[in-house]
Amino acid sequence: MSLNWLGRRKVVPPYTCLAEVYDYLMRHVNYKQWAGYIHELIQQSGEPIHTVLDVACGTGNLIFELIKRHYQLKGFDYSKFMVARAKDKARMKALDIPFWVSDIRHFTLHQKQDAIICLYDSINYLQTIEDFKLFYNSCYDNLRLNGLCIFDICTEWNSINHFQNYVDKGSTKHFRYTRKSHYNHEDRIHFNDFRVVFKDNHYIYYEYHRQKIYYIDEILASIPESKFKILGAYHEFTQDKATEGSDRVHFLLQKHQ
Repeated sequence: MSLNWLGRRKVVPPYTCLAEVYDYLMRHVNYKQWAGYIHELIQQSGEPIHTVLDVACGTGNLIFELIKRHYQLKGFDYSKFMVARAKDKARMKALDIPFWVSDIRHFTLHQKQDAIICLYDSINYLQTIEDFKLFYNSCYDNLRLNGLCIFDICTEWNSINHFQNYVDKGSTKHFRYTRKSHYNHEDRIHFNDFRVVFKDNHYIYYEYHRQKIYYIDEILASIPESKFKILGAYHEFTQDKATEGSDRVHFLLQKHQ
């Protein structure tokens, strides 16, 4: 069949079909640079970090870069389809990296980690501050004393200035996709709606993604002081203080007590 918009409509959960096109969709992302920045934050903390858990790890792209810096890595994602892709890529690279399916709000490890990371605004999929508190609790329970928690958010500035009524299209000989994005200021919801068609498949797949946009002060206020020390909230891959004019904010926390 030709790669046009013909076929039966089928709505699927986020990161079902998108898992197959995700690496192509994200081909513009410099994961090497991203891993370098995370390494800098870790070094800046002064804490010896060896074991790192990547939650909401996607297809493992960041893990495959961080492992070059000699960390011991593992990762999970809520989507079994993204995890399957990560496992396939690790197998092709002959890397023995554990990948599994879990929820960033509720996870338990057999061994406490030196660091837990949640990146590329994955945490924006949490729809309430109560969800954030569950995330913090899980991180606290699975980090060793003085271990690090690093996560990032996308801001309202980013949604309004880069993705309001944004359309992205792409195709290969195997698939074709369209992404339409917009931002609802009143509810602070960032919408990403995907339409995907595959070669020799009679369905047009639709995925509807919803990310909640939070203000920096909301996030800072939600972090439990009894469990974490806030080492920084940084502007766009720097050590500068983040503002609401930042596109992305990285938070660096350290477990204490």
